[in-house]
Amino acid sequence: MFINKESYSKNVYGYTITDCVVRNRNAFYLTLRNEEQGVNAGPTQQETVEKRILTFWLNKPEDKRSSHATLNGFARVHAGATLIPAEQFIGVDASGHVYAIGGGVAEMQDMIPKSKEGPLRGGVTRVRTIQGYLYVVGGFHSVCRRVGRNQWESLGFNLPIPINPTEDEYLDAIFEMTLSDIDGFAHDDIYIIGGKGRVWHCDGKQWRPIPFPSNMRLESICCAGDGFVYIGAQSGTVFKGRGDQWTMLERGHMSLPFNDMVWHAGKVWCTSDYGLWYIEDGKVKNAELPAEIKVCAGHLSVGDGVMLMAGVYGAAYHDGEQWTLIFNAYAMDTLVEESQS
Repeated sequence: MFINKESYSKNVYGYTITDCVVRNRNAFYLTLRNEEQGVNAGPTQQETVEKRILTFWLNKPEDKRSSHATLNGFARVHAGATLIPAEQFIGVDASGHVYAIGGGVAEMQDMIPKSKEGPLRGGVTRVRTIQGYLYVVGGFHSVCRRVGRNQWESLGFNLPIPINPTEDEYLDAIFEMTLSDIDGFAHDDIYIIGGKGRVWHCDGKQWRPIPFPSNMRLESICCAGDGFVYIGAQSGTVFKGRGDQWTMLERGHMSLPFNDMVWHAGKVWCTSDYGLWYIEDGKVKNAELPAEIKVCAGHLSVGDGVMLMAGVYGAAYHDGEQWTLIFNAYAMDTLVEESQS
């Protein structure tokens, strides 16, 4: 493992991984939540639970590979990374709080402004790096892009939002207008998904609703290196297409949808808390992994030629050829607790 007991005890022990991101091939970040505080905290109480941002450096000596920053007053933190205007980790919570690391800074930044005009219209549900910029999507058709420190550009354009809705219309909008993911081939070729079969495409100036052959709940998306768009729906169902042409590759029968879908090493990879899959020859196939790597399933991030996978039970990365375990949470917890007894 790439992290020793002392570093794990100081930075990770007592916390659960909730997301991950690759900043570059030597710098990984994990978002963590305090386990004890989180046990009785419901969805509206997440800001009372302490969060951490774990920085992990592959190119430093073992005793200096990891460190953490503590965040208070943050809801669930989505892990993001930017290359433009600077290479940084950018953590954004569900309420729009922002924390940045990199380029000599580790700081709270201004919250993303929220109004009917944007940049935010509702809560944050996902962040994604597209051509070096960080994009954010969320409730009430929120779409925005970070263009600099404390600078967020609204990309809501012509996406509809409720105007003086009735209570029933408001509740329906919360679900149907909540975007679950975003990805793109370029800044003028972006897709967003959400609700029951709702897909939109943006040419950089306006959004167009895409006819989609299903009213399944859509969860994750990947604009892949093969030129196609892959969408993960409920129960692990997968669609492939682009523009107005879509086909179902796999009707899923899983208990969980895919949390993340990414393009890496010539394939689309998909993960949930229960495992890792890849798409090959039009089929969704289970990735045959060593047990110590498989337990790290949960979330995926790609960047600079590497893929990071992290979940409740640990973290590992793939360099395009092989897997390397960063840490197994169960094994490290056992070592720490044995040393304390």
